[in-house]
Amino acid sequence: MAGKKASTADRGPTAMHKYRGTGFEEFYADPPMTPAEAQEERENIYSLDLNFAERIQSCIQRYRARRRLGASDQIFNKYLFLGGIDSTPRMFGGNLDADLKDMTPAEKREATAIDTVHSSGGGARFYNEDDPEGWDVDFAGVVAGFCSETLPKETAWNYAHMGKAVGLIENFLTYILQHDVCPEYDANVKEALDFCQKAKVDLPLSHQALLRFPGQFNLALSELFCKDFYFFGDRDEFQRPENFSPEAVFKIAMAMTATKEQYDAVTSVLKNGTIEVIGEEECSVEIISIHRSTVESRKLTRSILLGKGHRFEPVGTIVTKPCVIEDGYDYGEDINLSDGQRDTFYLEDSILQRLKPGFKLQLCVCELNIGIKFIKQAGQVLVEWYTFLPQNLMRHYKEPVPNERPAPSAIKVDEETGKENMIGK
Repeated sequence: MAGKKASTADRGPTAMHKYRGTGFEEFYADPPMTPAEAQEERENIYSLDLNFAERIQSCIQRYRARRRLGASDQIFNKYLFLGGIDSTPRMFGGNLDADLKDMTPAEKREATAIDTVHSSGGGARFYNEDDPEGWDVDFAGVVAGFCSETLPKETAWNYAHMGKAVGLIENFLTYILQHDVCPEYDANVKEALDFCQKAKVDLPLSHQALLRFPGQFNLALSELFCKDFYFFGDRDEFQRPENFSPEAVFKIAMAMTATKEQYDAVTSVLKNGTIEVIGEEECSVEIISIHRSTVESRKLTRSILLGKGHRFEPVGTIVTKPCVIEDGYDYGEDINLSDGQRDTFYLEDSILQRLKPGFKLQLCVCELNIGIKFIKQAGQVLVEWYTFLPQNLMRHYKEPVPNERPAPSAIKVDEETGKENMIGK
């Protein structure tokens, strides 16, 4: 039996009328404020006499009241968490209709809000105004950390969900600018909006590049020179071509990219069987430059067909330097990055066209005794503006509580006699 439709009042004191949509439609615009409302925001709610913590808390609460987040509520909470804002539901915070009846709209919003910028207490997981050490107001940094680290994991690289989440953050930041919440940080908010635009382009590129690793050239060298190597790619990832000829791929790539002397040297040692792997390491590198093959070279390479075999992919190169990819672990002073070290890797054009200078790669690299390094496996492809925020480490943190249980003892008390006995070894 169908129940009676809930009225706006039944759905909460700050509920939007259903005919107003969600607030995220393409051409949605907030209704104009009355002069009294504008004056209230300027002189009371977002007055510069109030500190930033009070203003941003009011802004978040009022923003939620003017948008219907729906399923996006959880992703918005995770974004706020990275900024040190507590969005966990209040325990025993239910309000009866009778309690809210005589409140003003602002009082109702305050009573039903879940977003808190703690002025004291709140635990170590969130920002505390009484202990601001280690915290800075950085809208751009939080957006960069959220989009590059948190968002791909939360959405499992679902591009539609990622785009919706980035649009939500854009909408919130635009709301901050429109309502003049913190004019002293307007430049930083605009920088954060720039990161949102970059995220829409760079994140899918980095993911698509990762799915295409290691490519035919690196696979060929791994099969030729790495003992007990077996490649297995998931359905959506790079697949080993049928009738794959590792030696033919190696020779053609060298013919297209190397000098005649280098090509002759490679073919000579291939015949002699003297090529071997002399080193293998896990490393993190940053791309300095990308060198794609010429249009003529690409056409020529793609036209090569070996019998009933696969078509060859054109090959280019990237030049990299060592880097550190922050992930929350303290590596101490063991990492020594050489400023002058430069490495060149061969990659298919389908990978190169999805990479950008500044992208960071986490690789397993092998070196041959002829001076060529190749990529055996790629673990991560990260955007240039990848940022790891320490707040990520606090996501599952729990405050320590006193333990009243006594510590283990070498003396055991007999429950029947009450005598103390030493526990034997």
